[in-house]
Amino acid sequence: MLSAGVWDAVVTCFFIDTAHNIIEYIEIISRILKEGGVWINFGPLLYHFADMYGQEDDMSIELSLEDVKKIAFHYGFELEKEQTIETTYTTNPRSMMQNHYHAAFWTMRKKRTTTT
Repeated sequence: MLSAGVWDAVVTCFFIDTAHNIIEYIEIISRILKEGGVWINFGPLLYHFADMYGQEDDMSIELSLEDVKKIAFHYGFELEKEQTIETTYTTNPRSMMQNHYHAAFWTMRKKRTTTT
């Protein structure tokens, strides 16, 4: 199990949509970050398991960008910066075939808990 609250930053690049359960990824990122820690994300939400569901497979939780942000807020994140960036991924610039993505980029910070 990963230690709680030990990392200052987590960077996810073309990663969070690889989960069967994106909520687990967000929960883990929140758990391992220190209070005030930063989560930087860049990538699309393509969800690699959309067409693979069968009797033996786990169901994939595929949230919209707005729902992903709501879940992140639930786990104690505050949005600092957000934009959509058009990009490619592992593309040969000389190829006639180019895949372009409208990727979500954000910086979120884990809230500090206040003690009274």
